Amino acid sequence: MFDNLRDLSDQPEEFEPGFDEILQEPPAPRLFGMTAGQRFVLSILLLASVTMVGILCLVVTGKVWI
Repeated sequence: MFDNLRDLSDQPEEFEPGFDEILQEPPAPRLFGMTAGQRFVLSILLLASVTMVGILCLVVTGKVWI
């Protein structure tokens, strides 16, 4: 009984068929289906649009002059 266990312990590949899959890196997390670069560009565009709307509101209300 123990001799069979000792023989089996010499061959770990048979017991772990998915061992190669475990070593692979998991895919990068994606938010809204976008990569990190795409999210960065979107955040820059959002910042620019909010800034422009804020400046436009200040000009319309007469708080600043261009």
